[in-house]
Amino acid sequence: MSFLDRVRAWLKGESKRTAPGPATEKASRTSTKELEAFIASRVGVEGYLEPKTAIYSTTLLLVAADGEYLRRPVKDRKQAEAVCNETDTPLYDAARVGYPRRMRDFDRGVRRDTVSLDQLPPWPGVDPPAGSDRPGGDSPDEPEGS
Repeated sequence: MSFLDRVRAWLKGESKRTAPGPATEKASRTSTKELEAFIASRVGVEGYLEPKTAIYSTTLLLVAADGEYLRRPVKDRKQAEAVCNETDTPLYDAARVGYPRRMRDFDRGVRRDTVSLDQLPPWPGVDPPAGSDRPGGDSPDEPEGS
């Protein structure tokens, strides 16, 4: 079959592609495991579904809170939703919302300084009693000595 015959067949929708075989299914399971492992080992992960293009298949991009990311092919939107639902990860449509800045910053080597609760100094004063708006528990509407 010549190149022109293949192009004509492709334009008519008569390409010789077959249904996904065992190799594709195995790759899909491997991708799913890699995605789940990334989610489990990172903090603040969000998912971005990237549409199928002429060159690439549908992919799921995971971006962690620090900007580190992982991109793997998925079969379709349902598979991406299943992975994200199982791991309580928010899923966004990358074509609609774009990509987070922290991902580009990660590629450039820019790191945000984050502060954990352990790094904060102790609270300097006494915590106000429960139900009080002001320290000391005095209500501004009540006169003193009543």
